[in-house]
Amino acid sequence: MLETSFFLSFIGFFIVLTPLVFVHEFGHYFAAIKSGVKVETFSIGFGPELFGFNDKKHTRWKFSLIPLGGYVKMKGELVNSIDNSNNKTLAKDTFIEANLLSRFIIVFSGPLANLIFGLLLITCLYTFNGKYISTTIIDTVIDFKPAKVGGILAGDKIISINDKPVENFQEIKSIVQNNPNNSMQFKVLRNDTVLFLKIVPEEFYDERSNRVTGRIGVVAKPMILTKLPLIEAFQVGIYDTFKLTIEWIKGLKTLLTFDIDKNDIMGPVGIAKISGSSLDKGFFSIIFLMAVLSINLGLINLLPIPALDGGYIFMQIYELIFKKPLPFPIQIFLLKFGFVFLLMLMLVITAFDLGL
Repeated sequence: MLETSFFLSFIGFFIVLTPLVFVHEFGHYFAAIKSGVKVETFSIGFGPELFGFNDKKHTRWKFSLIPLGGYVKMKGELVNSIDNSNNKTLAKDTFIEANLLSRFIIVFSGPLANLIFGLLLITCLYTFNGKYISTTIIDTVIDFKPAKVGGILAGDKIISINDKPVENFQEIKSIVQNNPNNSMQFKVLRNDTVLFLKIVPEEFYDERSNRVTGRIGVVAKPMILTKLPLIEAFQVGIYDTFKLTIEWIKGLKTLLTFDIDKNDIMGPVGIAKISGSSLDKGFFSIIFLMAVLSINLGLINLLPIPALDGGYIFMQIYELIFKKPLPFPIQIFLLKFGFVFLLMLMLVITAFDLGL
């Protein structure tokens, strides 16, 4: 059983991660060649090359030994100088000779490709498999709780709360949680009859969010898997991508304030475990996992950390403001610091994954 689980995790890890790395690096590659910058290497993985080939543009496409990412090496990417006269000797197809806007687009295109890819995966998932949609119909009402006291019955459909229309149970939950001890008017449909009921959510201390929320004691009917038309799937995909982005930002905030459980942090081992589980559950589970990870990968790479795309964008903003690039020694120092920082961060996250 252990060997089977490890094998599924190992295979699932590559199935999920490799396309995401390829999409990210292809974003850089495509923007570079469209900007006239020569790409010398396109690598999936780091370290020694396992196998590869050269294309007609003399770009080396290869798979490398350590499968934890990838990179695109552009001609003249790390060339810089305080003396602008030295730059005149550089070929026109080098990264540093591209104008600032082109360099920004090249760097930004990697994370953008991941965000777009995640959105497209979600759209396809909702179109061909469907999206689980919750209704506003109440399935169960708990005795002695505010909903029961206020007159809500099983089978009631909640139309609005305080004149605000609700379309799914998540919206009901959000409104109730944000209004503990506040009297609220529920517009309810019961057997073709519209009723207006006063309900006061009771206080509940949520240990996970560390705040007091409201609850009324109802359970919704099970969600229904519904296939969406392509345009609607795309629109809902944009909304869900935005929600995932907001949740990611909230998670980053809790991480920076050290207000997070280490069990909530996932690294390579955690991704491998979930990938193996998704592989065991089927094709659409893998697609959903890939969509979420693709969006997260795009957002993570936008962080202003040296060695990530966000770090390069930060240096380009400096160049835009001060009309000159950061001194070359400082760039090299920041890149080295960034690599060491990311390596240490990966080791810590892996330790959390292993329960150490």
